Amino acid sequence: MRFMGWDLEAVLSSADPGLFGQLLAAAEKNRLAFRGDEVYVRGLIEYSNQCRRDCLYCGLRVSNRSLERYHLQAEEIIELGLAIYRAGITSIALQAGENSSDREVERIAGVVSELREKSMQERPPGLGVTLSLGEMTYRQYKRLYDAGAHRYLLRIESSDVQVFKRIHPPRQVYERRLECLHYLKDIGYQVGTGVMIGLPGQSYASLAADLNFFVEQDIDMLGMGPYIPHHDTPLAKARDYIIQDAFGTSIKMMALARLMMPDINMVVSTALQNINPEGLRLGVKAGGNVVMPVFTPQEHQAEYALYPNKETKSLESIRLEVESAGYRLCLSKWGDSPHYFNRQLAAGKKEGLA
Repeated sequence: MRFMGWDLEAVLSSADPGLFGQLLAAAEKNRLAFRGDEVYVRGLIEYSNQCRRDCLYCGLRVSNRSLERYHLQAEEIIELGLAIYRAGITSIALQAGENSSDREVERIAGVVSELREKSMQERPPGLGVTLSLGEMTYRQYKRLYDAGAHRYLLRIESSDVQVFKRIHPPRQVYERRLECLHYLKDIGYQVGTGVMIGLPGQSYASLAADLNFFVEQDIDMLGMGPYIPHHDTPLAKARDYIIQDAFGTSIKMMALARLMMPDINMVVSTALQNINPEGLRLGVKAGGNVVMPVFTPQEHQAEYALYPNKETKSLESIRLEVESAGYRLCLSKWGDSPHYFNRQLAAGKKEGLA
């Protein structure tokens, strides 16, 4: 698989520091041309670590009995969201373990609606709301969209069907995840997805195919980072690793994604920052233009254990690191994905021709 002269698999598997530098420079040039030097902020609220799923890689899996569970009340989430807005951050992300009961969806729809209404009353444009809550029905996604959420991140984790099967129990199927991504796009969300990098059995060819998958799915947002094994999961026992440098490969995946999809939004993941002290700086230079500082209540942060020993950074620390990379942290804009608007425009033109 090739793109603009780059052999994707060869670049991803290469240990040549010169090639790494060339790729990073090309991605940064592309990013500055298409997205400028702003890095947008999403204040992240992880409001519940309760999850009905049993993913083989995730510390929140329902079978993990050693994890103390929590579930913030609607009023707590609203209070946190408004505090973030009053601090000058105009965009938030609500994330939780998967619970797609109609009761819970209705509860979160009420939270989103109230956050939008109250923040608008304080000052326009109000809070921009991103959700990352897993798989739902079309009707449930539509309910949350109508309540005021306008971005949704649903990671495919791997577009390689065999790798997907390897990291999920049999009842969680690839086709269902793909169907949900199509629902989100049809409803009108800005749609994000992404993968873990360095999974057991995952190859460089599989990662190259992931990049093509993102292009084919016409995504608006991308969030990906290194796989970090959690000791309380079945996948932690695996030993068949092909990708040895998950951090370096993650940076190369980001750089290639920025070259292939110049107008999308791309998150510098917390996993990337946790695995290497240079994660934020290099992630930004590779094309990442979104950061998600954690505003989950301090007493629950360690309990939102997707992977072990997750560290959080203050907004000021993030600002200093972003500026050291030569970029500007932007709190006052929603920072929506231009790709979304270009996609909507193209769809409108197609309808006009039909």
